[in-house]
Amino acid sequence: MIAHRGVDDQNGVQNTIPALEKTAKEKPDFVEMDIHETKDHQFVVIHDGNLKNLAGVNKKVHDLTLAQLTQLTVSENDQSAKIPSFNDYLAAAEKNHQKLLVEIKTSNEDSPEMVSNFLKLYQKRMLADENYMHSLSYPVITKVKKQEPQLFSSFILPYNLAFPRTQANAYTMEETTLTQAFMDQAHKRNK
Repeated sequence: MIAHRGVDDQNGVQNTIPALEKTAKEKPDFVEMDIHETKDHQFVVIHDGNLKNLAGVNKKVHDLTLAQLTQLTVSENDQSAKIPSFNDYLAAAEKNHQKLLVEIKTSNEDSPEMVSNFLKLYQKRMLADENYMHSLSYPVITKVKKQEPQLFSSFILPYNLAFPRTQANAYTMEETTLTQAFMDQAHKRNK
């Protein structure tokens, strides 16, 4: 069982620590959450690349530093919380013994070293905590597998058009496009 964006049944604001803490009490196998790189090449937990929907600020995540972003409040489901740094979110997950499925979001503003920076900061903790990663970006997954082959990584496929041959450990796919043939192919390749 995976809690998408760290919430269950609107029990908080997606991708925030208070929602994670409530959701972890339900003991999902994983809490799926999203990270973006900040202007100062740090990592913040938020799904959208633009802050308008949840924070009411019409700026991109890459326009602000981590310090600026973590001062912003996001609101949803009649609740509010601060945007967390990935470091703080990871610490909260560790405190609650909650495994994470970390989605690396990408944009044209990402630094060329984004994946290397993330792994340098977090790969030891990710491995020790048995956390997983996934991304819609195949170059991200390729870099993760090259730099840290032990880290379980999944390639997100929005549609089931053809079976991709990748270095990923698994595939994350929209259920409505998943077929038995795709699952058979994946199992044949130990995915």
